[in-house]
Amino acid sequence: MEQILSAIAQLPLAVQLPDDETFATYVCGDNLELVQVLQQQQQGLIYLWGGAGVGKSHLLHALCAQTTQPAMYLPLGELKDQMQPQVLQGLEHYPLLCLDDVDAIADNENWCLELFALLNRVKDYGTGVIIVTAHSAPRTLQVAIADVHSRLQWGVALQVKPLSDEDKAQALQRRAKTFGLNLGDETAQFMVQRLGRDMRGLMNCLARLDRASIAAKRRLTIPFVKDVLAI
Repeated sequence: MEQILSAIAQLPLAVQLPDDETFATYVCGDNLELVQVLQQQQQGLIYLWGGAGVGKSHLLHALCAQTTQPAMYLPLGELKDQMQPQVLQGLEHYPLLCLDDVDAIADNENWCLELFALLNRVKDYGTGVIIVTAHSAPRTLQVAIADVHSRLQWGVALQVKPLSDEDKAQALQRRAKTFGLNLGDETAQFMVQRLGRDMRGLMNCLARLDRASIAAKRRLTIPFVKDVLAI
């Protein structure tokens, strides 16, 4: 166990998890059963898939924040050009291993070889849970090595469903509270209607509004949102 605990420090990674992406700020919508599976699963593979901005990364961040066991989170879309594929070696010992955006590396043969080997080791080791995310279902994922398809399907595949507009407004309000902001119903609904339906884009806009609100000492009203975001 000491080797597992020290492994984080040995890896040349500087992944900072956002402290405002927890289960307290996550709005389930139609994903309640999915969240329950994630929180209850103790070992094996979970494959989360869904379009951009549906909250896959948020769920991984929340799981890492919640666990009391050693965990590793790798945003593969960000790391593929910074790290060598060998970074995946030895990760099978983590009780919780989260590989975000696996489709970013699955069509690269070298990365795919290491992913294939890691999935085999995780299955053989059998004492932890590995969660991977992608935009498409495992059988339709574009991979450089065909056998990866079978490995990604030996676990549970779950689709992360988009939130309704009402749920997105609620998610904005929950995140605003973490900033110490009061985001009213009408303003939250206005943001969803005018700024698009992508949650990551909405959250980025909220972060801009937070900084502007502090600087101007203004509340988040619809006129203020229009002014800051030029809409």
